[in-house]
Amino acid sequence: MMMTKNTWNFLFKLLFSLALLLFIVLKLAPLPDILTAINSANLFWLACSFSLHALGILISAYRWQILIRAQGDQVPLGYLAKSYLVGTFFNNFLPTRFGGDIVRIWDGSRYSESLIKSSAIVVVERLTGVIVLLLFALAASLARLEMARQIPYIWGALLIGFLGLTAVFLFFTPISEKLLALIPDKGALKKIKAKVLEFRKVALVYRTKKKAFLWALFWALLLQLNVILHYWLAGKAFALPIPFLDYFIFIPLILIFLTIPISIGGLGPRELIYTQVFLFYGIAGATAVSFSLVADFAFTLIIGLIGAVVYITRK
Repeated sequence: MMMTKNTWNFLFKLLFSLALLLFIVLKLAPLPDILTAINSANLFWLACSFSLHALGILISAYRWQILIRAQGDQVPLGYLAKSYLVGTFFNNFLPTRFGGDIVRIWDGSRYSESLIKSSAIVVVERLTGVIVLLLFALAASLARLEMARQIPYIWGALLIGFLGLTAVFLFFTPISEKLLALIPDKGALKKIKAKVLEFRKVALVYRTKKKAFLWALFWALLLQLNVILHYWLAGKAFALPIPFLDYFIFIPLILIFLTIPISIGGLGPRELIYTQVFLFYGIAGATAVSFSLVADFAFTLIIGLIGAVVYITRK
């Protein structure tokens, strides 16, 4: 049986993640040191950090519900929270942190009866989060310019984020509409053009639903504060000598950088970035990798397993 293009892509990204992890273990963070750092972590602070995931899921589900209501649909909050859990399960082995959004788009379409409409809502929801992350990172970077100067990655991640937002902004301006009009109304191009225009029309509804969009931004703000607090508490578990403000710089930028689909669930690139950022504070590579594997990989895996149970048992 011949493998499909998607299968090859998955295998490539999996091998890339594993190869990068092997490089880290051999060159930057010996495995015995990683295990020692994990064993020395404070369980109380880890439990506090992990508990914030439940709050984050509820906030995310409510933000999603606000944007859905603005489109005229009614979806139970519990259903959306469960969909987030299932999405987290798929995030564990799909490229980027947004891989599980495919599941949420499908779930949302059960009520909207339109994949295009559901897609537009999820994209706008994610957009509110990215806007807040970039504002956090930019403000904190300006407050800690000496850190930004010594870690060039910070400017690279900011550039990626701003280019992405600029592309999204241009998509919703009259310029993109004029460019789309140039696409010939023939064959497959005609169908693609129609779907893109439909997607754009749904998303542009929020221009007249400013209150809903602003409320979504507010809840995105609370969500990202919850995310930063989660990592700060995890940092306390590993006794990291990192000021609270600095988490507002590197955590948002790591999350933005990991939207690039080059690995499985960010595994590998995430650990490499942590080793480089933590080096600025004189923190050993093994501690950086341990922090990443626990606060990101292990916690997400646990939430994902809960999502797997929801996925299997739901009707």
